[in-house]
Amino acid sequence: MGSAYAEIKNMRLDRNQEKAVNHTTGPAIVIAGPGSGKTTVVTARILNLIQTHSTPPSHILAIALNRKAVEEMETRILRGLVSLKSIDRTERDQKPKIRTLHAFGKDIIVENHERAGFKKSPEIWTGQIEKIISQEREQIQQEAATTRVAIYKIENRKTGKCYIGQTTNPDRRKQEHFRHSSNDRLRQAIRSQGETAFRFEVLERVPGRDANRREAHWIACYKERTSVFNRADPLRVRYSNQLLLEMFCQHFDIPYKEHLDKDPDFENLQTRFNDIKETIMHAKRQVVTGVFDPKTLDDRVVQAFAVKYETLKTEANAVDFEDMIIHAAHLLETHPDLQQSYRDKYPYVLVDEFQDIAPADFRLISLLSENIFAVGDDDQAIYSFRGGDSKIMQRFTNRRDVKKYKITRNYRSTSTIVEHARALIERNAPRIRKNLRAYNPVQQEIKIIEATPETVEPILRRELETPQEIAVLARTNHETERIQEILAKHSISPEVTTIHKAKGREWEKVILIHNTLDRRFPRRNSEMLEERRIFYVAVTRAKSELVVLGGRCPFVPEFENIPKNFGYYIRKSGYWWARQKLKSK
Repeated sequence: MGSAYAEIKNMRLDRNQEKAVNHTTGPAIVIAGPGSGKTTVVTARILNLIQTHSTPPSHILAIALNRKAVEEMETRILRGLVSLKSIDRTERDQKPKIRTLHAFGKDIIVENHERAGFKKSPEIWTGQIEKIISQEREQIQQEAATTRVAIYKIENRKTGKCYIGQTTNPDRRKQEHFRHSSNDRLRQAIRSQGETAFRFEVLERVPGRDANRREAHWIACYKERTSVFNRADPLRVRYSNQLLLEMFCQHFDIPYKEHLDKDPDFENLQTRFNDIKETIMHAKRQVVTGVFDPKTLDDRVVQAFAVKYETLKTEANAVDFEDMIIHAAHLLETHPDLQQSYRDKYPYVLVDEFQDIAPADFRLISLLSENIFAVGDDDQAIYSFRGGDSKIMQRFTNRRDVKKYKITRNYRSTSTIVEHARALIERNAPRIRKNLRAYNPVQQEIKIIEATPETVEPILRRELETPQEIAVLARTNHETERIQEILAKHSISPEVTTIHKAKGREWEKVILIHNTLDRRFPRRNSEMLEERRIFYVAVTRAKSELVVLGGRCPFVPEFENIPKNFGYYIRKSGYWWARQKLKSK
């Protein structure tokens, strides 16, 4: 190719890749498509900086978002350095710094812990938040077990029909029922007949551990005499939601307000506990100034826990996963001399998977160098639940000072797969427009097969008969577990994984199972744009064969609807038809 890095063994770059690799200074963005060689471009640019521009390897920092990507990049770089003949052994022994952003943030904090406000090198908390959440949940349940609970009834004076409930504060609970009862049938009765038609009475007081059993007993007693407004069986759970709610507010010193059990923030506290960790970590990934303040959280349940968690962490002289980035950025912002030392140390910074970074990530990245070389594909941004924001990449691309390069030729998949995937993803807006096209001109059959839970197994077994590299992809972990059960002791054992875990990988044949074993595609309350991107990531993992197997999904007809001037064959529900290629006039 004439470039100095062309001597690197097996390094083959197309014209657009070569333009990106030859970028020297200033901010740049490489807008990439699936299978377009993103990692190859990052690797080649690092080697080009070393060989062509005589950049010392130790002056280069490459950032990846997970450990696996770091290991792959390290392997490629080391292999490339060995092949470079124009650098001496001393330079070859020096290596570029290749780290995840979290690990690099940790390096900054550990190396400068005193300036960061730590007495000594901080302890790294991994998994500690889950332990504390579990401890808090168990403590609240222990408190609930020993507290005195009133079993009460609200009875219609005329008919005797009643509602049985439990509370630690009967007077307050009485007022709540009369103003806006949480039981819809009792609420309607009070509205129609008036408050005076009902009377409130405490039947007994018992320890919390016995409250559900005694409530069930009184419900059964009154069912024999008359009828009750109750619907749910109190024995279905260990503690009633009302009791846990009252104990939770007491435990975390949260003010209890009237009708609190109707507040969405407090519905089903058992489930709310499961969401606490992700809610806190998601909030931390949005921090773009100072350090994380748990009191800024809007969700009172999460805020109460976060205050306690952050206090315990500070007392332990520790940082967690997200603190590594937040504290590192804050340290560089508040110590300009330290920031300059890192800029001098790493004048060239490369960032892979740029579409998945969160605001806190970009805060740290933007402090490191003027020569940010970012590579990403906003169409493959599928980590918003972790705080990832593809709009960061879009805004960076729109900056006037940023040089733009596009590598959109797909070297992985057949033209059939690329054209179908393109028809799907171009329905998303806003997005960075790309001229997605395939290097492989083969027009290979795509199978779109309708299936039910009963027919998944025989269809799946039939599709696995071919002796080739196959992956079975699904939307949720629950689905992958069920698929693995179906395939147990089967002669062929493909790798079975979720779409998120499959990102960045490829197989000769991909079987995508959707809306058959678990109806969650697209997921409720999820952004449709991201759900479409997840489907797009799934289908673009396939090199030559693609099977889309499942029930109803809005993305399947979008996936089928490609331009009329593209000929292809599709198999659907056992029937074949062909759409002929239309010659342009």
